[in-house]
Amino acid sequence: MNHIKYYLLLILPVCFSCKKTFDKELDTREKESGIVMATTATPGIAMRGEPLTLYVKFGKPDASLKIFVGNAEATVLTHGQTQLEVPISKYTDDKETIVADTFRMLVPDSSQIGETSIYIIVNGIRSAPFKFTVKKPDILYPGDVTVSPLLMTPHAELEPIDGPVGTATVGAVHDMGMDKEGAIYFIDNGAFDFNPDHGYNRRNMTIRKFAGNRIVTLGGGGNNEFATQLGDLKLNSIDAMKISEDGTIYLAVTNAPLTRITLPGSTDVLEYELRFHRILKINPRTSEVKTLVGRNDKYCLDNGMIYEAIVDGPADKAMIGAVAGMELDKAGNLYFLDGGRAGGGAVLRKISADGIVTTEAGTVDDLADYVFYNNDGTNPETMKAGTMVNYGSNTADGFGPKARIASPRGIVLGGNGKIYLAQGAGSAEMKECVREFNPLTKEVTTIIGKAVNAPDNFLYSGTFKEVDMRTITSFDADFDGNILIGYDEQIYVEEPRGIYKIDVNKEMVYKIAGYKGMSDATKPQPGQTAIVGAVSRILFDQFGKLYVGYTRYDSFDQIHLSTISITR
Repeated sequence: MNHIKYYLLLILPVCFSCKKTFDKELDTREKESGIVMATTATPGIAMRGEPLTLYVKFGKPDASLKIFVGNAEATVLTHGQTQLEVPISKYTDDKETIVADTFRMLVPDSSQIGETSIYIIVNGIRSAPFKFTVKKPDILYPGDVTVSPLLMTPHAELEPIDGPVGTATVGAVHDMGMDKEGAIYFIDNGAFDFNPDHGYNRRNMTIRKFAGNRIVTLGGGGNNEFATQLGDLKLNSIDAMKISEDGTIYLAVTNAPLTRITLPGSTDVLEYELRFHRILKINPRTSEVKTLVGRNDKYCLDNGMIYEAIVDGPADKAMIGAVAGMELDKAGNLYFLDGGRAGGGAVLRKISADGIVTTEAGTVDDLADYVFYNNDGTNPETMKAGTMVNYGSNTADGFGPKARIASPRGIVLGGNGKIYLAQGAGSAEMKECVREFNPLTKEVTTIIGKAVNAPDNFLYSGTFKEVDMRTITSFDADFDGNILIGYDEQIYVEEPRGIYKIDVNKEMVYKIAGYKGMSDATKPQPGQTAIVGAVSRILFDQFGKLYVGYTRYDSFDQIHLSTISITR
């Protein structure tokens, strides 16, 4: 009996300690603010744009409050109060009734996809995080989208003018990309400028940023094709652009300066227009321009022609031809389609994250030892190179060098990790198609369209086996690996310009938007009755919205960008 009393004496301080802990926690709850509960249609999960009700306990009256979902601030729609029963502590099932403030809001469009948290900031003090999941948005559905103008200017201008939308001017959107903050970067081609000696010529291209309803010119318009600062850079020809999540700009450019050279074995100084192809890496914060790959210090003389060539190896030694599209994978490797000097064919190449250039699919027709010289005709260097890529415009599926790629139109990384290539019609026998490249096996497979020797049936929607593609101008991929593709109008076909969705899992092609009729494009329109312009680039932003850039919009020249979103 005495030993029981002894144990009770030992337990008694513990009980007092528990009571003290409970009282301390209750006192803290009375003084501190925090999130008690969040309600959505699916507990703990919501899509961007879906309603969310947050129950908050205030410890201080009249406190200033900000609400964040995954670091994106939410806008409160309504504010009320209610009584709520909550557990007193995690140590007990007992409950107490508190007065909670209720906040009705929408999950911000810029909130982080996946597992994240909701937190509040009260009088500058951040609360403990409340676990929450933001799910992926619905993918665009045929017949259930709205096309809305995003960027309109009074008229096209030769010289870009910065400022807010309505004041700023734009020539033509040549290419575009988006960073993780949702800012759009685009190449402004300018408008056509009449030159009496040479006809119509485009003005110097510029790189511009569209964010916060304002347009700012980042660079281009300079006088130096090889400048190391963006403001000094002259951009005569931009072949492709890619924006990384952090806003780094990758530009594939062609420079053709007049260069004075002395040919080997001669003392005569001749003037040549050498074509140098390079991929630039631009830091938009410092405006620093670096050459990622491509050289302008070597040329090769062969059969009276001077050219650069396709050479693999370290990025500072490698050479490239005309680039037809670029894409970054999640590991930081940059893939690009390279057409070499001659038109018609291409190879798929990669710059690894550690700076090594390799040819992943396709091959050049004339791979051999060529001698390259400095611009003054000195320092000969023999390199394994080629210049003619698939000169016969053949199309063939296969692994690595066995594949043949013709008339490249673009490249995109699917959500499934595979790379998709858009191929144009290279000859009368060859049709446009979409092809799939597996980075693991290096196999190229034609999956959509009829690559060779197929009759014209002009079917744009249907199964992969039925569809006959024409005039692909741009394409992008959503996070499920589906391809979103832009078409220009057909000269001989009653088919309007349009946007199509290619479902790689169901092996179906659906029309998203496009209409051959009269429609007021300056106002939001249903996809099935919305007209679109000559598509230069389409871009899926992972927020469930598609952006469409135009080189021209026949009836509405002032429209440069549109959005296609789910009809809610």
